[in-house]
Amino acid sequence: MRQLLITATLVVMLAPAIFAQSANNSAKTPGQDSTIRNDELYFPSSCYSDSTALAKAIPKLAENVISAYHEADKRTYLDKSIPYYLLAEKYPKAIDMIDSVKLMDEDKSYDLPLRTYAVARMAASRDEKSFDNVFKKEFLKRLNELSFRKKVVIGMLDTSWIKDSKNTYASCVAKLNKNKSDSLDLKDARALCESFFYYDVYKKIIPLMAPLIDTQYRAMYPAIKSAAYAAVFPVEHIDEVPDPALPYNLLFELTDFSMKGDSDAKKNINTALSEVARQINLHVANGIARNHLNVVIIAHAAALEVFLKNEKYKKRFGLDNPNIPVIKELQEYGVKVLVCGQAMTFFNLEMDDLVPGIKQVLTAQTVISSYQLRNYVYRRLSLND
Repeated sequence: MRQLLITATLVVMLAPAIFAQSANNSAKTPGQDSTIRNDELYFPSSCYSDSTALAKAIPKLAENVISAYHEADKRTYLDKSIPYYLLAEKYPKAIDMIDSVKLMDEDKSYDLPLRTYAVARMAASRDEKSFDNVFKKEFLKRLNELSFRKKVVIGMLDTSWIKDSKNTYASCVAKLNKNKSDSLDLKDARALCESFFYYDVYKKIIPLMAPLIDTQYRAMYPAIKSAAYAAVFPVEHIDEVPDPALPYNLLFELTDFSMKGDSDAKKNINTALSEVARQINLHVANGIARNHLNVVIIAHAAALEVFLKNEKYKKRFGLDNPNIPVIKELQEYGVKVLVCGQAMTFFNLEMDDLVPGIKQVLTAQTVISSYQLRNYVYRRLSLND
């Protein structure tokens, strides 16, 4: 999947001809700075606070990026350039590029939504009202040519992508707005084009695609539904399944609050906690009944902060604890959550600081050894190993 959105750290020198207008044009756009270096692209900073003006200015910026962007590897160049050509409304060229990568990869599903978008945009250039109908007809035709698994891959595009792309776009605009500059280097120009493109396109096409993708190709959340990354994808022709009569005893050790360098971890559901939810969903989807699935979490070290009650979390991080819905759903499912008393002392926490229903033990180490002796499968979910 094209997950996504902001790639590239390559800055290249631009051909002088591209910037002749910046240096010599006597009819400059108001506010244009004639001192902009020839390795930068003109883009008025006033657009960052005016969404309409930004949308109008993006196609020209995309054309400049097309002129400036190069890659030695052909596939990489094609893959990364497609959004710029679509933004610049060069739809036939974008379709040719998509088809080229599709042939290279031998993958009929490659950029199917974007190819369909390009076809529909071409139709809309002749009749604006035709976009929706052409998109749905073309998308369904191409979707029906795919294998079961490729349909599942396409089905991964859901409304969460609209939210994620919107957040990425907003973050990009906020970052560039701080610079108060009427120029962008190639890296930032590409980031702005890509983040704008995916948000603008996804909000148009995902509502059109969703009703056309049968539920049999959609991700499932058979037990725990609050963790976005706990999905189970449908698989066709399964050759082996676990014995549903056996007891499945799982012990998860959580030690980390975030991955190194992840400054946004406090805003999101803890990755390790999501993995616990995912493993439960995987077992349930495989036919393991609730009364045969026994799950224990032992949390210590920085992972204790995941389990802070909302008031405590908000006081520490300035926002609501995003983990609470998942924690409650796990507890309702019967998951036992334990915290290490040694770590609680080290982090100066009281049990009243934690979500209700959590139990304390003397030490995580004896939980790990004792449950393993009771035939629990032990999994350490470290985020920083």
